[in-house]
Amino acid sequence: MRDILKHAALHIGRSFGLFALARWLTSDGLRVLAYHGFELSDETLFRPRLFIRLPDFARRMEILAKRGYPVLPLGEALDKLTRRELPPSAVAITIDDGFYAVSAAAAAILRRFRFPATVYVTTYYAEREAPIFRLVVRYMFERTKVDRLDGTARDWLPGTSVDLKCSAARNQAAEAVIDFGENRCTENERQDICRELGSLLDVDYDHIRRMRILSLMTGPELRELAGFGIDVQLHTHRHRFPLDKQIARTEVLDNRRALSTLLGGGSFDHFCYPSGKYSSSQWPWLAELGVKSATTCEPGLNYPETPRFGIHRFLDDSEVSSITFEAELSGFLELARRGRARMRRWLADRPPKSSQEPGGAEQS
Repeated sequence: MRDILKHAALHIGRSFGLFALARWLTSDGLRVLAYHGFELSDETLFRPRLFIRLPDFARRMEILAKRGYPVLPLGEALDKLTRRELPPSAVAITIDDGFYAVSAAAAAILRRFRFPATVYVTTYYAEREAPIFRLVVRYMFERTKVDRLDGTARDWLPGTSVDLKCSAARNQAAEAVIDFGENRCTENERQDICRELGSLLDVDYDHIRRMRILSLMTGPELRELAGFGIDVQLHTHRHRFPLDKQIARTEVLDNRRALSTLLGGGSFDHFCYPSGKYSSSQWPWLAELGVKSATTCEPGLNYPETPRFGIHRFLDDSEVSSITFEAELSGFLELARRGRARMRRWLADRPPKSSQEPGGAEQS
């Protein structure tokens, strides 16, 4: 019911010209869109907030084109933002992780509209050309039709029978497999676990490998992206950026080395926080590594005073309605967030109601 009312309010707001007004009021703000994976099979059923259906993505790009939003490469957009030379209501498109579907499907949609984009690539699985272990394990546990899993004969499974009809038990078993594989196994051993687990769950792991629905782009595929106007940038090597300077620094350096090898050179100076997790205490580390910008998963527009290591983005996926996308793009929802923030501050600053009458005399 709440979503229905919200969508109705947004449609009314658009019909009364409030989206157009918001776009004018926020025209000096840079809009940065964020995507992750693109559906090739049934990925949106598995993780609807991680993947977007290709027709939905194409409709988003059509909205940008029809509404006349200027789409710029991220680096150029940030440079123009700093110089206050950004065209009104400018947009930059970013894509996280580097899933195979970017080159297999999304790139052609971007080229159709002649839109540039930045793809942030995590490189561990790109180098190994294997599906992402933790995603595959979760995918197979969620897609299985098997009712019960006997975990007594394998050290990478819980030592008891698992009721797969119970979502909590199923999730707990999946996390136990992931923990064992990531902390105690080589990559080849992890792939062996996936193959055996698929057999136990009656989910074809080799089909997942062939379809590459949970795989990243390879070196040749990454090199082809330049022809689509897509720039490749940093997203750490192992999809982590902890509050440990040495480990965080190694993640960026390993990522940069791997991208340089995969692409045959290049300039990698824009960064995306894995899972959007960051602390401002990490910003000097990025500066020391020659990084120019870092994008978050926090909504909002970006202005000349926005910290370059705290760039806001709008995360789009197949659970986001078209009217919500337009409201975010126009700046209408940004103005609504500002209004709510001001209201909260005003309420917080109000003096508490006194239990006394004027003059201080308590009433008996």
